[in-house]
Amino acid sequence: MNASKETTGRSLGSKLKHRFMYALISAGGRRLAYAFLYIVVFFYSISPAVGKKSRAYITRRFKPRSKWEFFKHTYLLNLNFGRTLIDRAALGILGTVKVNSTEEERQLCRDLCAPGKGLLLLTAHCGAWHMAVNLIDFIPVKINVLYYKNPQDNDKTVAEHSGKGARFSFINPAGPLGGIMEMMAALERGEAVCAMADRVFGDPKNAVEADFLGGKIRVPYSFYRLSSATGAPVAAVFFPRLGPGEFSTWTAAHFSVPDLGPAKDAYARFAQQFVDALEEFCIKYPYQFFNYFDLWEESPCNKPSTKSNN
Repeated sequence: MNASKETTGRSLGSKLKHRFMYALISAGGRRLAYAFLYIVVFFYSISPAVGKKSRAYITRRFKPRSKWEFFKHTYLLNLNFGRTLIDRAALGILGTVKVNSTEEERQLCRDLCAPGKGLLLLTAHCGAWHMAVNLIDFIPVKINVLYYKNPQDNDKTVAEHSGKGARFSFINPAGPLGGIMEMMAALERGEAVCAMADRVFGDPKNAVEADFLGGKIRVPYSFYRLSSATGAPVAAVFFPRLGPGEFSTWTAAHFSVPDLGPAKDAYARFAQQFVDALEEFCIKYPYQFFNYFDLWEESPCNKPSTKSNN
């Protein structure tokens, strides 16, 4: 399975620009990097190419009535994304971060892991997921992250910054069968698998449709099929950024998927549960949805009909 050009996670900034920001963090902490970020984000936000990447979300979430309003929302969205990237780098360089989670949430995760069937942690391109995957210490089992590292991605991981080994294992979705066999093996060992469930990687046929912000989008269904096959429960978990180097955990939904057979449409209702939780997140944290891609464009339901009215 090959990654499409829209789903590769390629960096916008050059290696030199990234190194400059890393140097700012090393010299003056994250706040010095934040200060410089205002200038960087301004120039990125006036770029038509960058504006196009977030246009679909901004149009549906904010319904801007003028070019100025569109620019304002674009700027704030990009600014918040830049801050999360700085926070991730600062975690690896400085090693400081604050995580807020309730004991009820921690106990829920322990309870979900207790039967020994593993746990599917589904999240999205939103909030502080960059940092959170390195700091989820309340999952009492080994974590495996479904992650594709593009050779053209200039962002360093937390482990690359710190020089220490990652606290989790990677599963490559560009590998054979999209990493399904590796995910199934991990779940059968009672481990957790963490994955992005808001966008399809590879073949668009491996998707079902869901309602999101007033339109139809395509999202992967394989995670729910995997839950059905292994008995592993599903937890939709998001990580809203609260401030400099600080985020919280939010388990928005959790459920188990019964054995429904191979037909993908049978799993659409579970995908919708995840998307409903994501929409709730976007309503509460509107400038923390960082899926820079027109999710609605790929859904046939949003395309005008070509049939004749005659």
